[in-house]
Amino acid sequence: MTLPPSLPTRRAIATAAARRHGAPDRRLLTTAEAAVIAGVTPGTIRQWRHRGYLVPTARHGRRYLYREDHVLQAERDRRTARTAKVRSPG
Repeated sequence: MTLPPSLPTRRAIATAAARRHGAPDRRLLTTAEAAVIAGVTPGTIRQWRHRGYLVPTARHGRRYLYREDHVLQAERDRRTARTAKVRSPG
């Protein structure tokens, strides 16, 4: 019996992307690319933008572009906020 290959982690994907395309503070991502890096849906990225958790760095036509390091920070902040909410008494 063989085990299925493990899927890469978000951090591994982000690290590989940074190696290919430059440093995360310089790489711009579309909404779909940001969703893949953060491990969420494109709809979640749009919600984060509307709620102010993630601010687009630029626009290209109708597309919003986000810095990779901002996407990863927003994802960490959301995960931390969710964990704190679950652990708080009340």
